[in-house]
Amino acid sequence: MRKALQGLVPYKVKPEFDMIRLDNNEAFMSLLSSVDLGNLQETLIHRYPAESSEALVNAYGRFSGFPIDNIIAGNGSDELITIIAQYFLDPGDVVFVLEPDFSMYEKNAVVMGAEVNRISLNDDFSLPLEKLMAEIETRKPKLLFLSNPNNPTGQFYPEAEIEELISALRQVGGVLILDEAYIDFAGESPFAKKVFQHENLILLRTASKAMGMAALRLGFLIANDQIIEGISCIKPPYNVNTVSAQIGTQLLENPNVLDQFLLVQLNQVAELEEILNEFVRKIVGAKLFPSHTNFFLIKMNDAKALADFLYERKIKIRFFNEDVLKAVRISAGTKEEHAKLRTALNEWSEMYAKRI
Repeated sequence: MRKALQGLVPYKVKPEFDMIRLDNNEAFMSLLSSVDLGNLQETLIHRYPAESSEALVNAYGRFSGFPIDNIIAGNGSDELITIIAQYFLDPGDVVFVLEPDFSMYEKNAVVMGAEVNRISLNDDFSLPLEKLMAEIETRKPKLLFLSNPNNPTGQFYPEAEIEELISALRQVGGVLILDEAYIDFAGESPFAKKVFQHENLILLRTASKAMGMAALRLGFLIANDQIIEGISCIKPPYNVNTVSAQIGTQLLENPNVLDQFLLVQLNQVAELEEILNEFVRKIVGAKLFPSHTNFFLIKMNDAKALADFLYERKIKIRFFNEDVLKAVRISAGTKEEHAKLRTALNEWSEMYAKRI
């Protein structure tokens, strides 16, 4: 094993089909009924997926408004993060990540032998802008990864602050990777029309969240011509499988279905917020943070105990039980799932009240 890999732990996923899954920020229903599966009977599974990948990029370009020549499709955003790290990083390069944020940024940087600097968000999960600017000037990072809206906090950072980071990074030869996996829940990205104005900005998008295609593993990288040309040199040639590409293309070519699906999800997000607001009012010290995503974060000391309690009732949520963050993250679900969650949270709060 390479020295740089020592200390890494596997990202293990346990299959749990009998649970209410409110832990992975996935869509809570499938759009497969909107797909003409008859077309898949003509799939050339004995051929590499060149034509299907091109069709997918064309469909995403029409859907998103990005020029197709400035889009790279990937086997989920995870693969694109890996390719970005492979393209930019030499051993010893400095990479900045925020804490908390998506863990795969740091992992891919470590794999490439980079030196990772974690910079903690403010107590309210806003960007520590002054500290970031000073650290950029001093450490001269090659890359800064950040998700906006943030996972797991749900925060949506101001456009002006992101612009300052892009400018500061440009002065030291660094690149900002702006992961907009949850942007559909927040509204239009202010950088959708600006990405090509910046020489050091990469946008990441995914079909796994608001579009409900997590099983297909479809991600998209958007950047200027120079970055696209460079990254294309190392991207595997057939990285998106034909079946995923064909289903994804069909859904992207039906924007009315995706728009209506987003509205359904936003209604459920609002319902979840109501349930969680009701819950935190009963728990001393608990704080529910505003979110621009399909999930909410609650800071609370008994995060693990609550997660274990819900797990026993077949409801799985995400919990963080670290010194820097004790919290639970709960994704939006169906009305039936929310009803069961509400009942369980009421039961927990009654038990909690008896303890204090």
